[in-house]
Amino acid sequence: MIKKLVISSLLIGSLSACEGMNTAGMVDAASSLFQAATINDADIQALGVQSQQQLDQQNTVADANNSYTKRLDNITRNLRSYNGKALDYKVYLNPEVNAFALPNGSIRVYSGLMDKMTDPELLFVIGHEIGHVMNGHSKSQARTNLLTLAARKAGAASGNSIVASLSGNEIGTLAHNLVNAQYSQSHELESDSYGLKILQENNYDKSHAVSALRKLGSGGGGFFSSHPDSARRADRIEKM
Repeated sequence: MIKKLVISSLLIGSLSACEGMNTAGMVDAASSLFQAATINDADIQALGVQSQQQLDQQNTVADANNSYTKRLDNITRNLRSYNGKALDYKVYLNPEVNAFALPNGSIRVYSGLMDKMTDPELLFVIGHEIGHVMNGHSKSQARTNLLTLAARKAGAASGNSIVASLSGNEIGTLAHNLVNAQYSQSHELESDSYGLKILQENNYDKSHAVSALRKLGSGGGGFFSSHPDSARRADRIEKM
């Protein structure tokens, strides 16, 4: 609260000589920046839920009787939760080769990816996405996107609270950014290690990770653009 007041006071002081400025709006926008920077885990989880709900509405979700759903249920039968974190899986009926994870543990797999992968290869990709959740990468991306949105609000002096309310369009933008999150090389390697760990726990060897990454490295767009250097990561695992 003290930091919030200090930020607001400094901003008022810097604008006091400027006539016609929306001072109140700028103070509220600065408050939004502070809230985004200090957002807690519960708020991040709530953002994940909102993003998941909007994305599920925008995509065609395979129902429980769909063959894709049954296959994914079988592959993830031992992964309904991991280290105490509840995980939720759904299939998007979309030919794009893609998958993503949200900070609340929602993992979405596209039918195009499932068509391209064997079950063990798909298990590695899912394990990789679980790694992004368990290592906090998805949470970090959500926080970064909130800060970006708050900065834009500050620039526009909108005066809206970043935590109290987000418009549907803003949630949509954040959700889109989470689906297409550009992870760092270190995050990718950490998540690959998680995928390998999950393969091992299900009695598969690393060859399935290598072949999955080789397949991902042979295309473009979707998963390829948000998870770069697939071929190089395959070489790394192969040489382990």
